[in-house]
Amino acid sequence: MSETFVSKKAVLIACLISFITVLVIASLDQTDFFKTYELKSMDLFQRFHSPLENPEVLMVEIDQQDLTALSEKGIQWPWPRQIYAPLVEFCARAGSKGVVFDILFSEPSSYGKEDDLTLAQAIQAARSVFLPMGLISKSKEGQDASSLSRFAVRRTESTPEFREARSFVLPVPEFVAGVRGLGNVILLPDRDGVYRAVALFTRLHESLFPSLALAPLLHRVEFKEGEVFLDGRALFLNREGQLMLHFYGRDFQFPRLSALDVLSAYQSPDAPLSEKVRGAVKDRYVIVALTAPGLYDLKPTAVTSVSPGAYVHGILLSNLLNGDHLREVGENWKYALMLLLGSVLGYGILANVSFWKNTLIFLLFVLGWPAFSLSLFFTQNSWLGFLSFELAFLLIFGTTSTYSYNTEGKKRRVIRQLFSCYMSEVLVKELESNPQKARLGGDRRFITIFFSDLANFTTLSERFEPERIVTLLNEYFTEMSLVILDSHGVIDKYQGDGIMAFWGAPIFLEDHAARACLAALECQTRMGKINESLSRKGIPSLSMRIGLHSGDAVVGNMGSAQRFDYTIIGDNVNLASRLEGVNKQFGTKVIISETTYLQAGDRIEVRELDLIAVKGKEKPIHIYELLGEKGTLTEERKKWKRLYEQALRSYRAKDFAGSRRLFAQALETDPRDQAASVLLKRSEDLQNNPPAADWDGVFRLKQK
Repeated sequence: MSETFVSKKAVLIACLISFITVLVIASLDQTDFFKTYELKSMDLFQRFHSPLENPEVLMVEIDQQDLTALSEKGIQWPWPRQIYAPLVEFCARAGSKGVVFDILFSEPSSYGKEDDLTLAQAIQAARSVFLPMGLISKSKEGQDASSLSRFAVRRTESTPEFREARSFVLPVPEFVAGVRGLGNVILLPDRDGVYRAVALFTRLHESLFPSLALAPLLHRVEFKEGEVFLDGRALFLNREGQLMLHFYGRDFQFPRLSALDVLSAYQSPDAPLSEKVRGAVKDRYVIVALTAPGLYDLKPTAVTSVSPGAYVHGILLSNLLNGDHLREVGENWKYALMLLLGSVLGYGILANVSFWKNTLIFLLFVLGWPAFSLSLFFTQNSWLGFLSFELAFLLIFGTTSTYSYNTEGKKRRVIRQLFSCYMSEVLVKELESNPQKARLGGDRRFITIFFSDLANFTTLSERFEPERIVTLLNEYFTEMSLVILDSHGVIDKYQGDGIMAFWGAPIFLEDHAARACLAALECQTRMGKINESLSRKGIPSLSMRIGLHSGDAVVGNMGSAQRFDYTIIGDNVNLASRLEGVNKQFGTKVIISETTYLQAGDRIEVRELDLIAVKGKEKPIHIYELLGEKGTLTEERKKWKRLYEQALRSYRAKDFAGSRRLFAQALETDPRDQAASVLLKRSEDLQNNPPAADWDGVFRLKQK
C-alpha cells in the first residue's frame, strides 16, 4: 500500500472523526448540563478581567448603617418616601446623568398619600429619574398598557424577538406620571442560577420595554435588520436574545456612597462632605440600591457568589456605556473552526505511530487552545467556547488512538466492575443494556438522599474489643445494605458507622421518595432484630437515626483520572446529612423533609415536627417524623399525632398557653415523646418571654 494512499486514508479518517466529534459537541451544546459547565469556564475567564477605571455608574446604597442611624431617630424601615426626595433633588442639582432606583414602589406609601406626593414632585422636577417595573409571564386580567407607550418601543419587522411578558407591575401612578423612564427589573438567571446575561428588552403585547439599565439610554437605541444598535454600535445578543455581561474582574467595585451621605450633603451644602458627594455624583448615573442584609435579593454572578441585584444592573449599564459587553461567536464559525482544528489534530495523530509524539501533539492543542481563547476573550471581548474545544480535542485523540479498542463488550465489563459493589443486580443489568446512563461526569438529577448514623456507637466501641465491634458493624452494614439494594437504592459510601445512599439515579425511579421512606422503615425493623441479637450477647442496644431529603443533586462519576467514585454532590446532600443529626434534638429515629413528604405522602404516615433552619442555612424547612407505612397507625397513635399537630398550630399562632396544654396532653399519651417535651419547654419560654412581632416560628439550630 503506497504512502500516498495511507496519507489520503489518514486525512479521510481524521476528517470523518472530526466531523462526527463536531456533531457530538453540537449535540452536547444543546444540553443544560454541558451549557452550564461551559458557562462556568467562561466565569473563570471573567474573574481575571482588568477592573474598569472611572466607571460612569455610582451606587448610592441603603446599607445597615443607614437603617440603624434612622432607626435611632424613630424612623423604621420601610422609610417614608419623602426621605428619597432630597436624594433625587441633590443628584439632579449636582449634575448626575440620571437617577435609577432599584426599588419597586408598587404599593402606596404606608405613611399616606402626601408621602407619595412629596417624592412624586421631586421626580417630576428632576426629569432624570428612572424607576423599575416588573414584567412577568403570568397573565392578569383587566390591565391596560396603553398609558405606558411613552416608555416603550413599538415592534416592527426590524426588531429582534425577545422574551414575552403577559402582565406588569408598576410604581404607584403618582410616580409614573413624572418619571423619565421605566425599565424591567425582572432578571432571569442561566440554568445554574447564575446571572451572566440580561435581556435588553421584554415584549408586552406589541411593544418592547427596556431593561432597567437600558432605560436611561433608550433614546440612543435603534433597530436595523433584526439587530440592536446603541449610538450606531451593534449590540451582539446571545442565542437567547440576551446581552452577555462583561464583569470587570473578581475584585471590581463601583464607586459607592451611602444614602445618608447624600442626605447629609443635601442638608449641609457648605460642608466638606457635600463637595465630595457632588464630585462623586456629577456626570454619573446614580443607582439607588438596597444593600442592607435582608433588604436585597442575593444574586450569584460570574465573579461573585452573591451580589445585590443592583450590581447586575450597574454592570449592564457600564457595558452599554463603554461598548465592551461580551460577544458570543456564532455557532457556524465555532463548529467550522472546530472541524478544521480537529482534522489537523486527527491527521497528526494518525500519521504518527509514536505514543510520545501523539501525546505531544495532543498537549500542543490542549494547552494551546486556552492561550488562544484567553487572547480572544481579553482583546476582543469575544467568547468562542473553551470546554467544547477541549472536549473535542480529547475525543479526537481518544478515538483516533484507540477506536478499535473501545468495544461494547468492554463497556459492559467496565460498568459491571464499577457498579456491582454498591448497586443492586437489577440496576447493574439495566446499565449494561444502556451504558449511556452511567457516563463519566456529573448530571443534575432529582433524587432522594439517605443518611444514617448509630447513636452512642463511639461510647460502645470504647467498651468492647475492636474485633467484636468489627463483627457488629459487618452484621449491621450487611442487613441495612440488603434493604437499600432491594429497594433499588444506591449505596454511596459507608462513613464510620453511618451509611450514605440515594434513590433515583443513575436509573430513573418515579417513586424514589416512597422507596427511600419504606426502606428507612425496614431498616428500623431490621435494627430491632439486630438489637435482640446484641442483647443475647450482652451488648447494649443501639439506636439508628436516619435523615431523608429529596432534591436536585449532581450525580455521576467524580474524582481523578486514576480513581473515581459514583457519587452525589450538592447543597441538598448536605441538607439530608443535617436532617439525620436533627433527630438528636427531637428524640426521633427518622426525619424527612417536606419535599420528600410531598413526593411520598400517599404511601407513608408522618407527623409534622417543626419548622427549622439547620446550621449554615437561612431558609427554613418543614420537617416530619416518619411513623410508618400508610394505614398502619392505631387509633391511639392517630390521637397522639393529632394532639401534637394541633399544639404545633397553636404554637405558630403564638397561642403559647394553648400549645403548652396540647403538648402536655401529647406527652400524657406518649411519655417518651421527646419532641413534645422540647416544644412544651419552648412554649413555656416563649409565653414567659414573648417573641418579637416579626417572629416567624422558625427554630434555628446552632449545631449539626
